[in-house]
Amino acid sequence: MLVQRHPETREVTVVGVIDFGDSEHGPYVFDLAIAITYAMLQSRVVDPLDVGGYLLVGYLSRRQRALTDAERSALWPCVAARFAQSLTMGAYTYSVDPSNTYPLTTAKLGWPLLRRLWKETSREELERRLDVVLASCGCTR
Repeated sequence: MLVQRHPETREVTVVGVIDFGDSEHGPYVFDLAIAITYAMLQSRVVDPLDVGGYLLVGYLSRRQRALTDAERSALWPCVAARFAQSLTMGAYTYSVDPSNTYPLTTAKLGWPLLRRLWKETSREELERRLDVVLASCGCTR
């Protein structure tokens, strides 16, 4: 909380609030996975499983280096984990307050996407699709 004290009356007034709730230091792959998750939910132009490749192209165009092997290996599990986290928290939120239907908007597309990502598409196919998109945009792993 930012406060200001009036010089004459010594009265203290709140003039601002800083929210550090999302301020953290963590692996880049986590931020990338979060962005891919929500971009997949919004995709109406390309197949959601290809969205990650396009997002990665933009990410790599601004970053000094490509993803490490460890980051690349962790990417899809991190995307699936973010889907699971978001969907679970949405289900909990709705169970606490059924009048809040907003979490159901993510659930409508999210559960089928998570199923497709984690159960119906092999890791090799996800990697192949990612490589195809990267190559089509002139990027390498």
